[in-house]
Amino acid sequence: VCDVGYADCDGAPANGCEVVLGNDAGHCGGCGTRCTYAHATGVCGNSACALGACDAGWADCDGNPANGCEADLTLVNNCGGCGNVCNGTNGTALCTSGACAIACSAGFANCDGNLANGCEVNLNTDPAHCNTCATVCSSTNGDPSCSAGVCGIGCDTGFGNCNSNPADGCETNTNTSTSSCGACGTVCAATNG
Repeated sequence: VCDVGYADCDGAPANGCEVVLGNDAGHCGGCGTRCTYAHATGVCGNSACALGACDAGWADCDGNPANGCEADLTLVNNCGGCGNVCNGTNGTALCTSGACAIACSAGFANCDGNLANGCEVNLNTDPAHCNTCATVCSSTNGDPSCSAGVCGIGCDTGFGNCNSNPADGCETNTNTSTSSCGACGTVCAATNG
């Protein structure tokens, strides 16, 4: 007969009552009662099972030991840690080696490098980031625009984009230019001058 708290779980009299039921995770409180949890080590204390350490890359995010360490830390909903949700605004959220990343959809970019707001820039319409993050449409003497990833400009009154190059804005003052007087290409006559 085994002492209280011990058991002969292997049925071999030669080694006696070999199991301490109070702390054996394979025989916790009784022979054959295993402390098993999904993606975790089970422990036994005072003849009761408890959730031990989670396997690498897993966590107990819901606090429910019954389902073990249920959260895969390589997925976008708990990337690298519980509750770390990767943002996929205007793109596809990714979790790589426990860190969030994003693959932007065509025509969008993460120009500020902040993953929290995703791919925040529309490269087809943003004059501050037209076609690329680094391309700023000129606002010299006019209102810049970006259409289909190409810079444009609406000139202020008295100015013109006479060289048709939006990169230098509305470079010509049509109020003072003799080669574009009042409008681009209108040359002032040099009669008697």
